[in-house]
Amino acid sequence: MAALKKYACKLLFITILMIIMSSCSTVPMLHVNYRTPDITDQLKGKRVFLDVRDVRSDKEMMGSGAKEDFANISETISLSVAEGNDKGFKVGIFTVTDLMKEVFKERMKGLGLDVVTDISSRGQEPTVIVDIQTFKLDKITGTVKRTWTAKMAYSVEISGNGKTLASNRISGESEKLKILSRKEADSLMSDLVTDLVNRLNVEALFKEAGII
Repeated sequence: MAALKKYACKLLFITILMIIMSSCSTVPMLHVNYRTPDITDQLKGKRVFLDVRDVRSDKEMMGSGAKEDFANISETISLSVAEGNDKGFKVGIFTVTDLMKEVFKERMKGLGLDVVTDISSRGQEPTVIVDIQTFKLDKITGTVKRTWTAKMAYSVEISGNGKTLASNRISGESEKLKILSRKEADSLMSDLVTDLVNRLNVEALFKEAGII
């Protein structure tokens, strides 16, 4: 009888463990792989404070169509960073705001900038403010095909001494046919984030601001 109880307890433990592991493995997550442009030293020696703000009117990053595939998803994203076509490395898991802060930090560091993000380390350097206006993944289901859609928009402002010195706004959207899995969604959002962030002409913005 004791052996039977011991076996039953062991079986119960294994069953509970399998349920926990199964539930964890089924929680989906969006994966973004940001690819930086070639590293340069064009802005080496310059220091800026980076502030990224979430000003989206719609705070949900998933539309109703995308939620069908990303059921029970949390509002976090896995971020990897790669240089060019390299495989890259995983940076971590972030909210939309913190993810974009990491991406823009990598973008500016690649130009040689000393980027400060900690408010306690802030000095008299110019401030780069990035306002995330749109960040959305969705899926359109037609009679024949299903299509992933992605939209993103942000504005950038450089300020110093209480004045706006330069500003710009960049937006875009893209789509990709859904064939098998959520990987097409990862690829779509990765390409859109990479394209729109790298499209920002940081050097031109700094010249407009009179920093260089």
